[in-house]
Amino acid sequence: MPFNSSSNWQHDRPGTSLTIFFVVWKLLLLLIACTSPYPGYDTSTTLLTQSGAQRPDSEHVTDIISRVLANKLTRWDAIYFANISHRGAIFEQEWAFGWGYAKIVGILSRILFAAHAGLVETAVAGILVSNFAHLLSVLVLYQISKLISPKPLSHDAQSVAFVSASLHIISPAGLFLSAPNAESSFSFLNFVGFYLYASSLQAHQDHRLGRRDVLIIVSGLVLGLATTFRSNGLLSGLLFCFDIVKSIFMVEEDVQSKTILSRLRRITILVISGVLMALGSAFPQYLAYREYCVDGRPEHRASWCTHRVPSIYAWVQSHYWNVGLFRYWTLSNAPLFALATPMLLILTASGLSFLPLSEQPSSGIKRTKISTVNESRARGWLSPVGVDVARRLAVPQILLALLALTSYHVQIATRISSGYPLWYWWLASKIVARDSIKLAGCEVRARVIVLWMVMYACLQAGLFAAFLPPA
Repeated sequence: MPFNSSSNWQHDRPGTSLTIFFVVWKLLLLLIACTSPYPGYDTSTTLLTQSGAQRPDSEHVTDIISRVLANKLTRWDAIYFANISHRGAIFEQEWAFGWGYAKIVGILSRILFAAHAGLVETAVAGILVSNFAHLLSVLVLYQISKLISPKPLSHDAQSVAFVSASLHIISPAGLFLSAPNAESSFSFLNFVGFYLYASSLQAHQDHRLGRRDVLIIVSGLVLGLATTFRSNGLLSGLLFCFDIVKSIFMVEEDVQSKTILSRLRRITILVISGVLMALGSAFPQYLAYREYCVDGRPEHRASWCTHRVPSIYAWVQSHYWNVGLFRYWTLSNAPLFALATPMLLILTASGLSFLPLSEQPSSGIKRTKISTVNESRARGWLSPVGVDVARRLAVPQILLALLALTSYHVQIATRISSGYPLWYWWLASKIVARDSIKLAGCEVRARVIVLWMVMYACLQAGLFAAFLPPA
């Protein structure tokens, strides 16, 4: 079994084992979705088959399968994504959905189906992108886990890497990682960005400064691309902010001119990387601003064009979806807070557990003393660079949980958490160490959390296909 650290799954061709587990899990969720009542309480998805050219009386089996997949998986946000990918953003509120994902899906649908690309074909292209991106993100997460482990890899380190990737497969995001949604593509790009960032820290430790600079710039570019898929990708910019502040304080401590120049060079590279990342969020905003505030008639300009920060994304989220500080805190939303609570606790507890890992200026990094043998074993899979990476990733993850609790539609915490590796590592290390976890003052076995993930994803698959919350 993937979660049995004593098995040979993680040692004998782990990539193949993860792929097989991935396919089996996807087929299970698809089976649940296909047996869910159709069309559900909302019939918006039926518009997919009613649009486009007249379909022949006799359809090929692949056409039937495509239509069934599109009908079952195009729910909630996926309806917006399918429409935007097919004909571009027309309505103001459509700019709230990942510009990058819609562009990729639109291009792929035209390549695969040419002039015959209707809404069904576009939705199928989105399903292909999401599932392929999810598989790639599983494999990338496995590689990151190995990268931040001590060399040579111990049995525990290999187990943590394999179990972490397996946990990403059964993420409580569930069918959102299979449907035409941006979550799985964001996870893939975010993980690639983190892999490049971690590689840059390793290159820095190895005094390979040229390689370090290239890797950090490319990581900023990739993380910027991730923000065009999901706006919460901006939180990853805290990695560069942390390093910039750290380098500035180190400049003040340096006395040798050569060392100062080296630090200034690093600060410059980090600033460039941060700017590249910010551009990923700013570019779609610029396109919308030009369309609504510059090219149109002055009397038809949108009201947000005159805001101090004319962001269509911020406006749409606030105006159409009532996103804002404590706006979601109503009695009617209490069940959604209850559904999101386990994931919020996991994100927070896992993030806080890595913050005490402290840095030792003279030699790099040291670990804080850990009280129990099990915890020591669980932490032992991290290399010095791995400790540094984990500590940096803790802050964006904790902030994500805080924003989800106070400002977002809280139920999305279960799906946007899929793009953050730290909690997978934390849970995997507990599973490997056979240790319990403290959540809200209660001790819980790590495998109980895995059981919750499986049950939540399966239940959510059936509800999602029936167009029922949580979404």
